[in-house]
Amino acid sequence: MEHDKFQKPTVTYHLFLYRVELARRNARQLRLSRTKIEITDELISNTVRNLKTCSLDDLKAVNRELLFKRKLRSNVSKLKKEAKRLKSEDNPPKQD
Repeated sequence: MEHDKFQKPTVTYHLFLYRVELARRNARQLRLSRTKIEITDELISNTVRNLKTCSLDDLKAVNRELLFKRKLRSNVSKLKKEAKRLKSEDNPPKQD
C-alpha cells in the first residue's frame, strides 16, 4: 500500500478543488488555471489509454484538449510573470 501515497489525484478531486476555488470571494486565477491543466491532462490521458476504441471525433477532441492545455500553460506562465512583477514593485530593493 506504500505506492498508493504517490498516485495522482483524480479528475473528481481536481473538479472539487476547482469548485472550491471558484466559490472563494477572490478566486486566484493562477490556482484555477493550474487545476484546469490537471483536469485537462487527466482527460487526455484517459482518452489516450483507450486509443484503440477512439473514433475520429474522439481524436479531434483530444487535439482540442491539447491545444487548450497549451493555452492554459501559456496563461499560467503569464500570470506567474505578472505576480513576480507586482511583488517586485511592492518590495523595491533596499538602498544602502
